[in-house]
Amino acid sequence: MIRTPVRTNCLILSTLLAVPQVSAQTGSRLWRPEERTLLTDFSVVDAVAADENTLYLVSRTGIGVYDRRSRQWQPPVTVLEGYVPQRALSALIDPGDGSLWIATAAGLVHFSPRVRLLEHVMVVGGVSQLTLDRQDPFAGVYFVSRSGWMSVPRGGIMAQRAMTIPHARNQVRALDVAEVLRRHPTIETTRTRVLVDERLRSYRFTAAAEVRLTDDVFLGTNGMGVIRYDAQTTDFEPLPFGLLSEGAVAVEVALGGVWAAADGRSPRSGFTFVASDLQRFAHEEGRRVTGLATGRVWDLLSRDRRLWAATDAGLIAFDRERNPLHLTTSDGLPSSRVLSLASGSDGVWVGTTRGLAFVRDGGTVERIGEQLYEPILSLAARSDTVWVGTRSGLGLSWAGSERVVVPPGVRAVPDMNGEIVALATSDEIVVAATRDRIVIRTGSGEQGAGSGWLAERSISTELGDLTSVAADGDGVWIGGTRGLAHYGFAGRAFVFFIGTTDVPGPVLDLATDDRYLWVATDRGLVRFDKGALAR
Repeated sequence: MIRTPVRTNCLILSTLLAVPQVSAQTGSRLWRPEERTLLTDFSVVDAVAADENTLYLVSRTGIGVYDRRSRQWQPPVTVLEGYVPQRALSALIDPGDGSLWIATAAGLVHFSPRVRLLEHVMVVGGVSQLTLDRQDPFAGVYFVSRSGWMSVPRGGIMAQRAMTIPHARNQVRALDVAEVLRRHPTIETTRTRVLVDERLRSYRFTAAAEVRLTDDVFLGTNGMGVIRYDAQTTDFEPLPFGLLSEGAVAVEVALGGVWAAADGRSPRSGFTFVASDLQRFAHEEGRRVTGLATGRVWDLLSRDRRLWAATDAGLIAFDRERNPLHLTTSDGLPSSRVLSLASGSDGVWVGTTRGLAFVRDGGTVERIGEQLYEPILSLAARSDTVWVGTRSGLGLSWAGSERVVVPPGVRAVPDMNGEIVALATSDEIVVAATRDRIVIRTGSGEQGAGSGWLAERSISTELGDLTSVAADGDGVWIGGTRGLAHYGFAGRAFVFFIGTTDVPGPVLDLATDDRYLWVATDRGLVRFDKGALAR
């Protein structure tokens, strides 16, 4: 990825967007798009632009880039690349180099895809009537500002007063929706059907672009993303991209990708399946009419082709073939507010605000540890043993047991007698996270016997409050309110990735597969290539 420093010109108020300084912490770097990608909600589209090669969708959260030749989504342009959240008024593709011009109330935004360069040109009063010259595609872009007609010449980033403007018949402008509907009456007659989703929610078209060479029309919406219309066959094709909401509060690896839970800031709630290559997106919002009244989602677990969700409204499990399973106190859970999950050999361990339960694969609920009424903040299971993180320390239970016990050696570690906010297991190693450090169990033994505990130094200065851990072979990933870290078991070494240079917001959850580390944040879901993180 090419980054450039700030350049300003006070006479024309043009600014090339600055890139934050690289953190001094070991591991921080400038990232290429394939090494780090941020996914967020792109369903509300303010502008679209298309030619024979590329489709751009512009939303408040960034720019989606769709390669029409390969029919594949490219990594989006987001706050990680310096995109400033704002409403786009219109957008056009420059025929000279395939770059994108966006008109906003603050000025112009120019995106050059070949070098992944994003430029902002500030214009007092904003921009209207974004125009290209059909007869001279290399002349640059023209627009109307408060001061009249202005232009930005080819290769420039400075706005200047336009000495001449293209003749009206040679002006290329963005289409408005009304014009497209007049050209294609079939869209008008069928849009009521097209713009109603499975939840019976109605949407509207917000932007349009037409590519006459291929008879394609691309329609932006205010909640359904972009829809392609084939003018020859009159067929509609949704092009799903992005999450259900701007942020992700939980993430879980599944076959072929991950599931991410919406953060509730969107009218839509539920879960998004994201394929590992970012080419397939599927949304799960529950039954058609009632949806999923989950409240906050605290944890996710993928097991036996089902996704299990710990929510404020109970334990929910669903797949594509069966109706969702929804368990609450009426089904035997200690509390309907579920905070944590872990997979057992024949069921799911369930941590609630009032104790622990085990849900067998058939749906039977068993209460574990009748005396344990405090919140179960975290769980980690291996084989038939489950480690239990509570507000007052670490516990242990196992299949067939009706109680939760304190593991040997735990009481001798002062840091283990408070909140255990996250847990992870890797082979014979257990990692417990408190608010400011990780504590590691080494060795083995039945029900925790014969093991030792090692409390590492506090890392809250670098990471803030710890929030999550994910085991990964010979180490563990650690998430905090200020960033991300990796800890290697063999060398007992931390590598930190902190601040907006690396992670766009507080880490809420982590998941890892063979190739990628997935990070849930309040700005979206980040996919890191682990090979790049290791360099």
